[in-house]
Amino acid sequence: MVAKSRNKRVRCKAESGAHIPVAGDYICGHSLVMTSRTAVAAVAAFALLSTAAIAQDAGTAPVTEAEIRAHIAYLASDDLGGRFPGTAGETATAHYIATQLASFGFVGGAGEGSLGQGWYQPVPLVELYNPAGSARFRNADGSMIALNDVAVRGPNGPATLTDVPMVYVGHGVTADGRVTTDVRGKVAVMLLADRSGERPMRGIDRQAALIAAGAVATIVVPADTVPFDALSRLFSTTRMQLASRASRAQAEAALTGAGAATLLRASGLDLAEARIAAAAGDYAGQLLTTTATIHASGTRREFNSYNVVGKLVGTRAGSGTVMMMGHWDHIGLCRPEGAEDRICNGAVDNASGMAVLIEAARRLGAGPRPDRDIMIVGTTAEEQGLLGAYHLAAKPPVPLTDILVNLNVDTVAIAPRGAPMAMVGRGTTPLEAGVDAVARQLGRAIDSDLEGNAFIQRQDGWALTQVGVASIMAGGSFTDMALLQAFLGGDYHGPNDELRVDVPLGGAADDADLHVALARHFGSVAATPR
Repeated sequence: MVAKSRNKRVRCKAESGAHIPVAGDYICGHSLVMTSRTAVAAVAAFALLSTAAIAQDAGTAPVTEAEIRAHIAYLASDDLGGRFPGTAGETATAHYIATQLASFGFVGGAGEGSLGQGWYQPVPLVELYNPAGSARFRNADGSMIALNDVAVRGPNGPATLTDVPMVYVGHGVTADGRVTTDVRGKVAVMLLADRSGERPMRGIDRQAALIAAGAVATIVVPADTVPFDALSRLFSTTRMQLASRASRAQAEAALTGAGAATLLRASGLDLAEARIAAAAGDYAGQLLTTTATIHASGTRREFNSYNVVGKLVGTRAGSGTVMMMGHWDHIGLCRPEGAEDRICNGAVDNASGMAVLIEAARRLGAGPRPDRDIMIVGTTAEEQGLLGAYHLAAKPPVPLTDILVNLNVDTVAIAPRGAPMAMVGRGTTPLEAGVDAVARQLGRAIDSDLEGNAFIQRQDGWALTQVGVASIMAGGSFTDMALLQAFLGGDYHGPNDELRVDVPLGGAADDADLHVALARHFGSVAATPR
């Protein structure tokens, strides 16, 4: 599950092709090969699971905790180094997922032009590293404004802007994405929050619209409660963007609420009143009397990461697709060199989700073929901002109108066996009635509150929702918020998110059975006509 900010730095050791990667070695491009050490581990895990499946009908037998554990044990092992995009850990992870799906009768679903005979969808990424920059602001009379709490980064490398005019743009765009302020050649000062009552729009998308309209830089103003040290960490650490959506700004900066109040006051504006004025849907902005001088530094690296796409071909061609999605990536090395444990293994987030999808695929491949195609996608760079999912939404392997539903699976090893089923996305799609009905048929109680929707923008399904695909995340993890918050406030995104004996896998096994049933329900033309 994606966090609200990142704090890490992972460097590459060598360019792709410069050496044969070994486990834990970082590479700057992908030849999709498997390392010798991780290959042995994968084959051993696969053999263990195949042997277990011989003794039972894998199409109907309930998913066991042992099966879930075996996949997590490999995907969250130290050998994979935390599954960071652009590393040997990615290579091994992608190969493992594709190999497992292929053994169940799935075929590559990423398209004929993709690498690996259609299993791998390239996702062009840009990695940005931004050491600290600086910004100074000047009044119309040339006097300086005393303002120190400014975070600066250069998304396209070093840049210097000198005495550039500034304009306050409120939320930046209208509800339909239009820029109503003249921002050409100016620094746009933008509120980071969405306009109340309107469909949410990511801040980076509103920034991109301002840059496309001619702004040379943006300064974002978050909520007053966001401390400067959090902004500074966010702006100075390594981050990734989709190459297709990478910022074209010469510089990006952020101010605290107090800093923004000081800056606007110099032009005779009150920040509280400016926030109220910006609530109007057609707010046209306010030219400031101040100018900005910004020095930004930064380096960028471009490389391909990969979504893994497998398809179980249905019996009725042209009847549509049921998509099941989970992110395979995590955050790699998350502690400084020399720390006792540097690897963030991501056992719960989200090796557990991938384990659920793999075991669901085993049952679907062994049982009666559904009418519709079943597509299972392991996405990359979810932890960097749902990047693999956004790329998939922009370049889908099948037309978006053919996707009946997307079932996202993320962070499932939270609840015990027998937990009720809750939903992220409840109230957003008429398909939820079918989800509830399937869960009841399996004996699951239904938690029908909307607590899970607090996470709706923090999971890959949001990217599909944005392009009109009904997307749901159903399972037990969002039933007991105390259990979930205990994980998010503890092991989440740290070295302790490892496969321990006390990690609850009963709920994950239940959720795997649920997703088998959901795939069969939505895969049936009779049960869910288009």
